[in-house]
Amino acid sequence: MMADAARTADDLAGRMRLLGTPERAASEKAYLKSSREHYGTSVPNMRIVAKEFLRAHPALVHDELLALCSALWSQPVHERRMLAVELLVARPKLLDGGDLPWIEQRLRESETWALVDSLAGQVVAAIVLTDRSQVATLDRWVSDNDFWIRRSAVLGLSKVLRNGDELERFFRYADTLLAEKEFFIRKVLGWVARETGRCHPDEVSAWLRRNLVRMNGVTIREAVKHLPDGPEILSAWKSR
Repeated sequence: MMADAARTADDLAGRMRLLGTPERAASEKAYLKSSREHYGTSVPNMRIVAKEFLRAHPALVHDELLALCSALWSQPVHERRMLAVELLVARPKLLDGGDLPWIEQRLRESETWALVDSLAGQVVAAIVLTDRSQVATLDRWVSDNDFWIRRSAVLGLSKVLRNGDELERFFRYADTLLAEKEFFIRKVLGWVARETGRCHPDEVSAWLRRNLVRMNGVTIREAVKHLPDGPEILSAWKSR
């Protein structure tokens, strides 16, 4: 299986390389501050490659998917790894909690929001939505030494939060992480609070008000965007 997966991965990588440009490769490498090789392939073109492959392989099973994604990931090329994430996002029903150790290792190797956010916010979040017991993994991640893993713990709650579940767990994570100075932690707290506030404004408002003294500008300016009392909260924060 791995030999076939390696050949398929190389074929898909060759397609993406043809769809890329040196100018885009240089631009994205600089924007992401990346040390990886870039083909300069746009995200829409990568998704086309992913969709064409999945249409051609409608009977793809779990082990084949993981073997292909492992083969794609094995080379430190941005687009190969992005394609692996796109394939996982497109086939959430093939994955379960048993895949979280594999996913965690990929998260540790990502070193960029461009991979982490979809891998955690889509793939991990879909697993947690299906199997709520997997929040135990997120509980471990939120205190990890790697800030990308801590960010992933918050993103992993994003789908269950839309249903109104695990609100207290999110607020507990946020209380733990609010003191951090890492931009990507501050930003993700604001993003997730903002999206949660669309459906649960009272709960998010109460959390923000409880933490005005501890709140940083990056988090609060994101979090209040869809709250009816957002301007009032922001004004109270500025004059705290």
